Amino acid sequence: MSPRVCNRADCGRGPIDDQGFCQVCDRPPLPQDDVATARDRRDPEPEPEPPARGGAGVGVAQVRPDPWYGLGLVHADQPPDVPSSPSGQVAEEHRFCLNPDCGLPVGRGRGEEPGRFEGFCTVCGHPYDFSQPDGLVIAGRYEVERVLGSGAYGAAYLVHDRNLDTQVVLKALHKSVARTALHERDVLVGLRHDSIVRILGYEHEGPHLVLEYVPGEPLRARDGDRLETLLAHGVRVLQALDYLHARGLLHCDVKPLNIIRFREDSPAGALDRVRLIDFGAVRSHAQDTGKVVAYTEAYAPPKTDPEHLRPTPGFDLFGLGMTLREVCRSRWTDRSAPGVDSLHLLLERATDPERPWWRFVSARQFAEQLSGVIRQVVAAPPTRRQVARPSALFGSMAGSLHGGLGAARPLAHWVGAQPDDGGLLRMPAPFSSPEPADIAAALPAPLSDPDDPKVTGPAGGALAEIRLALRRKDGAAAAAHLRAARLPDWHWLSDWYRGLTALADGRPGRAADALGQVRRALPGELIPPLGLGLCAELGGDRAMARSHYGMAFDTTPALGAAGFGLARVLLLAGERAKAVAVAEQLAEEFRYEREARVAAVRLRVMVVPERGHPAPAEEDVARARAALPGLDVDDAAAAALRAEIQYAEFLRTRDRLKLSDAIRALGPHAPTEREYVALVDLANRLRPALSWRRRGKHAERVIPVPEHRPAG
Repeated sequence: MSPRVCNRADCGRGPIDDQGFCQVCDRPPLPQDDVATARDRRDPEPEPEPPARGGAGVGVAQVRPDPWYGLGLVHADQPPDVPSSPSGQVAEEHRFCLNPDCGLPVGRGRGEEPGRFEGFCTVCGHPYDFSQPDGLVIAGRYEVERVLGSGAYGAAYLVHDRNLDTQVVLKALHKSVARTALHERDVLVGLRHDSIVRILGYEHEGPHLVLEYVPGEPLRARDGDRLETLLAHGVRVLQALDYLHARGLLHCDVKPLNIIRFREDSPAGALDRVRLIDFGAVRSHAQDTGKVVAYTEAYAPPKTDPEHLRPTPGFDLFGLGMTLREVCRSRWTDRSAPGVDSLHLLLERATDPERPWWRFVSARQFAEQLSGVIRQVVAAPPTRRQVARPSALFGSMAGSLHGGLGAARPLAHWVGAQPDDGGLLRMPAPFSSPEPADIAAALPAPLSDPDDPKVTGPAGGALAEIRLALRRKDGAAAAAHLRAARLPDWHWLSDWYRGLTALADGRPGRAADALGQVRRALPGELIPPLGLGLCAELGGDRAMARSHYGMAFDTTPALGAAGFGLARVLLLAGERAKAVAVAEQLAEEFRYEREARVAAVRLRVMVVPERGHPAPAEEDVARARAALPGLDVDDAAAAALRAEIQYAEFLRTRDRLKLSDAIRALGPHAPTEREYVALVDLANRLRPALSWRRRGKHAERVIPVPEHRPAG
């Protein structure tokens, strides 16, 4: 039996396919004797560590190198200046009588009743008004300019630092939460990230945190904001959360008020940026084991959720999901718009109130799908940015699944063609939907899940066996190996393989149900909607197939199976010009150039045997004929394409002689004598009635004799 992994030193343990070749270096493994000899030639070196469980069996992706790629798809915005917010009231702890001979506390609350910000000192009767912070100086250094906000734990002031001669933010906290202030200080001191507010100092008086001033406003949708701009801010916050979580910290209060959107000047111009602020509720994932106390209920998981008892990064990710729901609410009302339905699915998963295990478990996992949604959004007009990018969760497609579009009409179709009295030919359909088992074998295998290695690791061997069974089109064996894999029912991997197994058994309806669950779990991926499009086409739902194919192909033309599928359903819908345009666009992709160029020629002249379907136009026939010499096809395929072009012209001109000659030219390419004779007979039946010419007293007719016969 062939080894499971390649043993060549210059390969790196690539998996061996069922034909005995390495899927990485495309060579057979070395015999064991050769391996020992090669090892003896090398200098002694330590044995390499075995790959992580699941790597060889499930795939090769153990980390996501760039889950933030969606940021590169959004054009740099030129944000408007953020208007200054009105000043708020001075916090109670800073309200003292303005009479220099008094200076006693005033305007303080009692119990749960807040204090008055206007009134008179109860001792000396001097009036006070703390609706504006005029003249307030803190710690003899910070001149308060205005109040940025206040809450249960204190207030934030925009102040002028006399020592540094610059504006900073002074965050004042009640003395009763001094320990919180110290904790927040200690956390912020060690953080250095572009999307996290920076600490500049600490004042024991108060106590106060001295923070950088970010001249912006809480994150919200402004007039003129594009959806992708708002989603890009979500990716930036996820970068900040990933930075925090990698250091064992949880923010625990992610919400729009704690995400400041600001204008950043750079050599390239003004940029639209965000920064995460207010770390008053921050906690250590490992050291703080109690339940969450400080949080905002509207942006937190339900109180009965396990995140409250033992919070994980999922607590912050839930808050960001709720934040994006609020921020994008005015931009996602039309679910038919590109990317909008995917955004709904994304946030449904991120904020699922009843299934905490279904939600995202890491910022990188969330960002991968959010970047995928951005890719779908920017592919639409007016941006039209189509990006080909390898999937982080799926391998490459094994075939184009063109359904016959990318090759000449089979010779057997002409051999079995039956003409009627008018010369019209009864032949099989010029193309077909791919077979369900072929789809199951061609759809890519998932790579290992870097966020849930405990799910894929133990099942690695069984999943590899499933893929081998699918390539052999053995649905029963695939189902048996799937049961042995013992994947969790809720995980998308389980649904994916259930869908492929159902396809291998010829049940596209059941496959669509399973793949629909994968689509809900991975709304930023394009492979699940491709699978759903194929299932819909097999089930006869062309409108649904067109929707799924269009979404995948419009996002990236590099997904050839989506392009060919879209061309098929467009042609059947009578939209020949659009089908041709899809094939021509697909021909720009090097991998599919040859098949797509053949498809473009065939789509122009293809005769669809459906009632009311329009015949090819004269211009289409002419353009197909002009494109034929430039195709990279052999002589047999060229002859078949010429016959198809001539048949399309025959429908318009009724020139039986030219059609007969085109079919006769297929004869030399027939593999057997019987098929050769059938083609010649068909050509003869299509020839026009013989006309007799009289020379003197004798009549003459010419019976055509074939010049070539098939080889052998």
